[in-house]
Amino acid sequence: MFNRFSFSSIVLLACLAAASPVKAQDAAELTRTFDEYNFAAKAGEIKKMLSLRTVEQQKEINSQIVKKQDRDYFMLIARAQTPESYEVQHVARGKSGQSATLYLLAQFPAMREIDRPRTRMEEMISFKKENGKWKMDSALPLGDPDKVKHPKDLTYDPKSADMDVSGEIGGRIVKTEFYPGYTLVLLRVLDEEHAVFLPAKERLQKSGMPLEELDPWNVHEFSGHPHKTDKQKFFATGGQLIEN
Repeated sequence: MFNRFSFSSIVLLACLAAASPVKAQDAAELTRTFDEYNFAAKAGEIKKMLSLRTVEQQKEINSQIVKKQDRDYFMLIARAQTPESYEVQHVARGKSGQSATLYLLAQFPAMREIDRPRTRMEEMISFKKENGKWKMDSALPLGDPDKVKHPKDLTYDPKSADMDVSGEIGGRIVKTEFYPGYTLVLLRVLDEEHAVFLPAKERLQKSGMPLEELDPWNVHEFSGHPHKTDKQKFFATGGQLIEN
């Protein structure tokens, strides 16, 4: 039986949330806030930038930019994180309605100061609603999609599960496929894609697991056993959707 457990959050997952559909107005506000922040970063307007961040982020940043050299470094990093262009891949809102996430594919310019060539990268921008307005909370680079490391193969070989080792793995669901005898979930963990094997669809349903939890873009954490030799294969015995 596929048991559903509760796990302590992984650092990466702490800023992610299970998502519900986003209203068009909210999506427009998110991108508008993101664009305003980038415009302020290009102009070097720290005060404006901070006004677009959450109160918690404002306090943390202000505590770190007391000295001029620290402010200069903050602006350098802010410019480095400002894309020259981007496209929205997905928009999600937390079930509470007070958090949301933009998934972007962004193009970043070459930057000599940090020895960076022109770079394409996926990025996740999280927001929280404060006083009725969306504020930027965090920005997490996810890597170049063309350089994602994929599993060597997707063969289901349960005898290769290392039953002497237990662990957890969490990330964004890329794809879920149901096969006779098992379920395959492709899980994106930063710049790697992992094959997670679950029981067959019928067994998942009998255990009471809502199959929509395995929809793409949901963030899920699984417990179970790793493959004996392939670190990008995992055999799940339990799991939970990550929610706000």
